[in-house]
Amino acid sequence: MRGNSIVRTLIVLLSVWICAPAAYGRDFTVRRTVDGYTVDIAINRNPPVLGPNRLKVEVKDSTGRPVAGISVTVNYYMPPMPGMPPMNYTVKAQPQGAAYSVTMDLIMTGPWNIVVRATVPGKPLRVTVPIDVR
Repeated sequence: MRGNSIVRTLIVLLSVWICAPAAYGRDFTVRRTVDGYTVDIAINRNPPVLGPNRLKVEVKDSTGRPVAGISVTVNYYMPPMPGMPPMNYTVKAQPQGAAYSVTMDLIMTGPWNIVVRATVPGKPLRVTVPIDVR
């Protein structure tokens, strides 16, 4: 009997070990094209969760090359709700290789909006992404 329970336990642990990466999934990603530029946004959690979430922004020109030396800001906010104070934060993204990175501290579960603004030569770009924080 004891041998069977050990084998069953090992099978369960092996199943969890094999299936766990699929349960966590990949980054939450969004790609938008604005005025000939491609803006890729990735959040390191899918779905985004309560607490710190890293957001990475990549801006590419029409040839697919990363656009460097630009200003990128991230505004994340929860839409207004009755009886609740506004939750609205704006953070300047820091260059990280060919991308720009920022940490968002999402302080409440529910619907949030992320607005990424990038200033490329000659024009401002704006991408809005709705998320549901769990």
